Amino acid sequence: MPPLEETAIVDLVDCSSISGRETLAEPSSHPLRFFGFVDDPFSDSVNPQFFYRTDAHEAAFVAMKRCIEDNISLGLTTAVSGTGKTLLTQVLLQELDPERYRPALVLIYPKMSPAALLREICGELGVRIAGKRPTMHELVAAIHQETMALYLKGIKLVLIIDEVHFLTAASLQMLRTLSNIEIPQKKLVTILLFGEDSFLKKLGEPTFKSILSRMYTRVRLRPLTVEEVEQYVKFRLLLVNGRPSVFHAECFGWLREKTEGIPREINRICHNALQRAALARKPTITRALLEEVE
Repeated sequence: MPPLEETAIVDLVDCSSISGRETLAEPSSHPLRFFGFVDDPFSDSVNPQFFYRTDAHEAAFVAMKRCIEDNISLGLTTAVSGTGKTLLTQVLLQELDPERYRPALVLIYPKMSPAALLREICGELGVRIAGKRPTMHELVAAIHQETMALYLKGIKLVLIIDEVHFLTAASLQMLRTLSNIEIPQKKLVTILLFGEDSFLKKLGEPTFKSILSRMYTRVRLRPLTVEEVEQYVKFRLLLVNGRPSVFHAECFGWLREKTEGIPREINRICHNALQRAALARKPTITRALLEEVE
């Protein structure tokens, strides 16, 4: 991210010429200026730069990357909502060598049909099919053809499917069909599935037994421990040139208890706390201030 324009951390307003008397300089109430940040450390966005690799997150990243490298057809990562699975998909996209891999990220929505899923994949791959309403057979054939064309160039197709818990049984079966694209020596497609923990219950049903057996690698992102909460907050502050001591040591145990270690909830509370602290001209955030914004 390019640096902000050079501005003073304190906004100076000289009103002496208007009022005829001295006016004290008033600090900015914007957290970025008040704390001297170059970016919002707890913004509501998916930015790979802010990916904090706990042991669990690092293990999930390595496992999914190995699925690709070992030509495994299906890999699965599950987590509680807000734990960082979507951010992990962005990190994977960033890490994949474009000369070796062709990644396509598909975001699933509730009740997405198999045809809609295939159209989305084709759209991400830039595959165009003649006619306004191609059949599912034509869509599968087009993806198969594109996969083979990539293989002949030495490039592997990687499908990253996020919010997979929304997929219907028919759409999941379609993914299983795509995972069968192969040559005798190896699979030509790796499909990485990312979803909420509830997806595991769905996979436990007899209908999905054939899909579950294909998932050689299954990992779970767990919430942060209290020690990880502290390091997570400090890590994000340091990334934006902030002081790691902005949050008092008493904050981290409370944050872990209140958020149950879910990064999205930690971000929300910390973001609002910074806003409140800047308005109150408080350079250090205490537990009492956190409790005001929960």
